[in-house]
Amino acid sequence: MPGRHRRPPTGEQSALPADADLRLLAITQGRTVTDEGVATFPGGRHPYAYRTLYRPDGSVERLLERLAPGPLQPPGLSSAG
Repeated sequence: MPGRHRRPPTGEQSALPADADLRLLAITQGRTVTDEGVATFPGGRHPYAYRTLYRPDGSVERLLERLAPGPLQPPGLSSAG
């Protein structure tokens, strides 16, 4: 009857899958891993830019900034001329 414990993975088997938890990835690789993008909260109209930094020591830094709504050019300026 085979034992219920497996041997530890070796070689290519030990590589983390692409969807591994980013904090674990930062710790095992010894580098900061960044997750960033743009999101809108449910029921909200304004987009927010977010950035999460996962550090090798296990700490996490989260940044959230509201993106300014409105025209891309200041009022009164026209690109047609």
